[in-house]
Amino acid sequence: MLGVKMKVRLRGCLATALVAAVLTTGCGSPETAGATETPEPEIDARAALLQAVDEVLKVEFAKFILAHEKGSTTLLPGLEMKRAAGIVEIPDRVALDVAGELAFPRSFVETSIVTIGDEAYMKDLLTGRWHPVPLAMLPVKFADLGRTLADIIRAVENPSVAGSERLQAYDTYRIEGRIQSQDLSSLVPGAAEGAPVALDLWLEQSRKLLLQVRITGKILPTDIPDAIRLLTLDDINVPVNITAPE
Repeated sequence: MLGVKMKVRLRGCLATALVAAVLTTGCGSPETAGATETPEPEIDARAALLQAVDEVLKVEFAKFILAHEKGSTTLLPGLEMKRAAGIVEIPDRVALDVAGELAFPRSFVETSIVTIGDEAYMKDLLTGRWHPVPLAMLPVKFADLGRTLADIIRAVENPSVAGSERLQAYDTYRIEGRIQSQDLSSLVPGAAEGAPVALDLWLEQSRKLLLQVRITGKILPTDIPDAIRLLTLDDINVPVNITAPE
């Protein structure tokens, strides 16, 4: 009788041990549950921006798109620019196609602009013919884009790393910061004074080359308060040849 009781007790202990082992294996401990996750490397946002300055100053050619996610930029009285896509040959040659909205009659229009040194040419909206125009009339300046972006990056206040993202087949860091509106005047001539503007900058992780910047806030007096401009760079240092239109 005593032997039977001992066998029952041993079987009970073995069953309890087996259940505990299964539960331990299935659920895991708090220390091992997330062991496969790789934490993002910590970087210094200001140091990354200084490296980005060095990289944009090496840019000689680039393709770019300036898109308005909110609002627009006045190109001419009655003509609002919504998107500009083009190429730049640094220091002073730019060719771009502009998409915009005509106030009257209300319609979507497209035109092209070429700037070479101090000369600018614009395609007539009606005839399609090229005409010289004053360079100062253009609301956005893309010539010498590398130096312009370097100046903007240097002026970023309180930068912080907001995370990492995949962009244009590159792993990037997204850095948040602020800038004063007048510090954008080399890109947007006529920028107002003293208005805080938010910036998001995407830097390629290894070289810290700037690939994209989002500008949120009112820059020009004609802007809506929550205007958003997104500038994207591509085909960096792929040679282009920009000539004056015939």
